[in-house]
Amino acid sequence: MNVFAMLESAASTWPDRVAVIDEHGAMTFAALHAEAVLLREALVERGLTAGQGLGVLARNGRGFIIACFAGLGAGAVVMPLFHQTRRAELVAQLAQTPLHAILDDRAREDLLPQRGELMAYRWGTLRWTRLSADPSTPFVPHLPDAAFVRHTSGTTGRSKGVVVGHRAVWARTAAARDALQLGPGDVVAWVMPMAYHFIVSITMYVRYGVTIAVCPDMMADSILDVALASGATLLYASPLHIRMLAGDASGRTVPSLRWVVSTSSGLPPDVAQAFTTRFGVPVRQLYGIIECGLPMGDLGPDAPEPASVGRALPGYQVGILDDDGALRRAGEIGHLGVRGPGLFDGYLDPPQRSDDVLWHGWFMTGDLAVADDTGRITVCGRRKSMINVAGHKVFPEEVEAVLGAIDGVAASRVFGVPHPAMGEVVYAEVVARADVTLDLEALRRVCQQRLSGHKVPQRITLVEQIATTGTGKVARAAP
Repeated sequence: MNVFAMLESAASTWPDRVAVIDEHGAMTFAALHAEAVLLREALVERGLTAGQGLGVLARNGRGFIIACFAGLGAGAVVMPLFHQTRRAELVAQLAQTPLHAILDDRAREDLLPQRGELMAYRWGTLRWTRLSADPSTPFVPHLPDAAFVRHTSGTTGRSKGVVVGHRAVWARTAAARDALQLGPGDVVAWVMPMAYHFIVSITMYVRYGVTIAVCPDMMADSILDVALASGATLLYASPLHIRMLAGDASGRTVPSLRWVVSTSSGLPPDVAQAFTTRFGVPVRQLYGIIECGLPMGDLGPDAPEPASVGRALPGYQVGILDDDGALRRAGEIGHLGVRGPGLFDGYLDPPQRSDDVLWHGWFMTGDLAVADDTGRITVCGRRKSMINVAGHKVFPEEVEAVLGAIDGVAASRVFGVPHPAMGEVVYAEVVARADVTLDLEALRRVCQQRLSGHKVPQRITLVEQIATTGTGKVARAAP
């Protein structure tokens, strides 16, 4: 069943309920559906047909949602694009993926190779640009159920383009809803990039009647303004947003909040505790990965443990595997594998089906992790980012946690540098908080007190900002 049917059903079931609140005001599910139908018809008139690839490049808001659903309704395969991605990375993605057309909101005038056709709506303007791909050639010929293609952040090499089919989206959204127990009456304060979270989160909210209140930016004041005005019951954010809110000194609280979810990267325990102390709501981690959806989270009735990503969510299995694919015992570090509903269909380039990628029936996330005897999972770090110091394993996240807990350190990045005798040694970069002068030797002494010798950074450098990937994750490769 086409994912567009989620919007059709929502418009029929809750026509007068507010679907999205953004800079243009409030829009009901009936109005959202009507606009998506009009845009779908306009796209078909311009030659968009089933199987073609449609890129959607827009800022967070109704335009992004309408464009994606309209493309799906026309039978196209939609590739969401983050409008703040660096130009070089976007150009590389477009060169790698033979899209047939792009819909954009003119947020990136520097990107498109030609001036497209402007289409005006009551709420704004979208631009249609036909690209050079052969209209008769399907965008994803080896996967006929394809609904979305989304590029990964490329932290471990060239992005392949993850293909997620219509059936997978239906399965993922049902599983996510069962875990979060959301429905009509819930409002999510939305601050994450829709381009990276549309396939599960945004479609799940639409399918189950949840209002999406879009924050205009990522600042704490703006998030609080939107959460208070909309009566938000869920905040879905990253550790960066949680940290900024924890440091907010306005004294404002959000009494309507019942869920605060952190995702995209590890949440430092001290930040989670500071947020809970400030707002009186515990922060719970969700582990999301584009190939699998949301397979695990710290959502049980017991108190959250910020250092852990929780347990497998309903319908999913999580395994800690050794190098031969056998399950490891509780307390033993191994490769993190996932299986369950809504696994991806395959990769775009090179063309692969998911069955060709799975290892002993598991999708291997690339993370190393450990489980306790209750099934609670703690991620130790990325297998490919692990630093090997004379045979000793060093996880950059562990060192960054120590650096991040030191007064005056705003952010840090730890990576391995080749060494002729040791194989690799640990280096670190740190960003100082405003109006703070850091003593870098003092930082090393703290690390020496709290870490084993092979984990202590051999060099710590002061930088203005930390290098990140397109999804906001720390870029692990050495500069």
